[in-house]
Amino acid sequence: MASSMSEDQFLCSICLGVFTNPATIPCGHTFCKPCLEAYWNTRGDPAICALCKTSFTPTPNIQVNIVLRGLVESFKGASGGDEAVDQPTVAPGEVSCDVCIGDRMPKAVKTCLVCLSSYCLEHARVHNARFSRHQLVRPLANLEERMCPTHNRLLELYCRTDKTMLCVACDAHQAPAHQVVSMQVEFLAQKAQLAKDQTVVKEKLKATRNEAEKLNSSVLLCENKAARQIEFVNEFRLALVSKVGLIYDRYNTEASRRVDELVRTASHWNRALEEDITALMSRVFALERVIGSSDSFELLNNLPSLPPAPLDGIRGQCSVNIPTDLLGNLVEHFMQNIAKLPKMGYLTTNGNAGSEIALVKEFTVEVTPDPSTAHPSLLFRRGSHGCEIRVDRSKMARKFPLSAQRFTQVPCVLATQGFSSHRAYWEVEVEDWVGNGSDVWFIGVATESSMTSRGVSLTPEKGFWVLVHREGRLWPTPATNPTAIVTQMRKAHVGVYFDGRKRLVSFYDIHLGHHLYTYNHVPTNERLFPVFSPDFFCSAFKPANHAMIVRTHTATNHQRGR
Repeated sequence: MASSMSEDQFLCSICLGVFTNPATIPCGHTFCKPCLEAYWNTRGDPAICALCKTSFTPTPNIQVNIVLRGLVESFKGASGGDEAVDQPTVAPGEVSCDVCIGDRMPKAVKTCLVCLSSYCLEHARVHNARFSRHQLVRPLANLEERMCPTHNRLLELYCRTDKTMLCVACDAHQAPAHQVVSMQVEFLAQKAQLAKDQTVVKEKLKATRNEAEKLNSSVLLCENKAARQIEFVNEFRLALVSKVGLIYDRYNTEASRRVDELVRTASHWNRALEEDITALMSRVFALERVIGSSDSFELLNNLPSLPPAPLDGIRGQCSVNIPTDLLGNLVEHFMQNIAKLPKMGYLTTNGNAGSEIALVKEFTVEVTPDPSTAHPSLLFRRGSHGCEIRVDRSKMARKFPLSAQRFTQVPCVLATQGFSSHRAYWEVEVEDWVGNGSDVWFIGVATESSMTSRGVSLTPEKGFWVLVHREGRLWPTPATNPTAIVTQMRKAHVGVYFDGRKRLVSFYDIHLGHHLYTYNHVPTNERLFPVFSPDFFCSAFKPANHAMIVRTHTATNHQRGR
């Protein structure tokens, strides 16, 4: 009889081995009694069937099926018994086999999402032989969390409308408008979205780090700027101390000289006064003697012998005073020099404008010529030091759309940046390759309304505050000041500083570190733009491709609008 029975008829659905003390529960399924007790102890209340998931309340009192046990023993005797298989023991943090019992629990290699159990290597082999259609995955812990609390079934669906996980029974009660997909589909979609979010977060992290670096750089720039300003103030203090010392030395020397002269004069007149005092005393004594005589003959006889009468007035009238007029003149001269310091650039002890240039460079801005305002003969090329502006007379016949913003009579161009109440600094380098210094060019600032097709008049009244190069020299606007401020200049490196708050435009010789010229009382009712003209008298009759380059230098760390 035993030979006609198969092993599958005597396998426990929990341990997947041949029954040991088989016990049948009310639903009709049979398991090893030790396996069933261990399964229920692990699951807790209520007790459920490991195969059909039927729950029992209260927990049934299970007994060994004596008839079935006899058949199992007969089968074991005929088949020669079970063979033991060595398996790895579960380690901390790993999932153990739910079927095996004993002190040394083997490690699970698979978890069945249908049976909701984890199996070791041996039990997984038996499970696959009997339940080939069940879905096996990597070992999972806490399978109870994957069960629907309402229907006690596996959560394998996801509702995108409610953003909740569902079982198949929950899906049957969902509204038709709800979008329900499998958990695997939602898993892949969410994983892709999270990957995009990760990319965005990384980019934001990079941008935030860049901002932090910029902030640290700004702090460092502020510290350096403060240090330079402290150095400048100290130099200014030393200059003032030096000038006060000069006033002291001049006053001390001149006052001492005047006092010595007054003392010598007073000594001279003092001797003269002493002589007068002696003569007057002699006459007083003689007069007293004659007046005291009672003899008329004696009085009249002694009259010719009396000392001569003194002259009218007092000889040697003089006064000795501290030369306050000298002190007042020196103080007034000192105050006038102090008032001139910011305008004339006398900001260091040696009289140059080096510290002033260092200060105004803090307001360096990027200056870019605006092609929409450029004369047709001007060509532009961006380089590592800024923008080069060349004059090409062969391009004078180029046709451009006429507009109120374009210079048409004079090779000029304005910058794209305009300023009114801000402070701004930029540098221009001009090199005359012809070398004879005969070319005329100018740099500075101009109003937007200064552009006209009828020509350009380089005067503040017409909206130009510039320095003009002609005859090898630099000149301020001719109508303003006919005196050249720099002579024999064939290569220029000029810094231009605009201060809208103080309403001034200053020019500096960068090579020599000198202040060149300052226009004061510059109106700021309209914006002023940097203006460049590499050849003021450009003509088609001059040689083509005039070799003059204007470079506008830009700063890597510039500060606008302060």
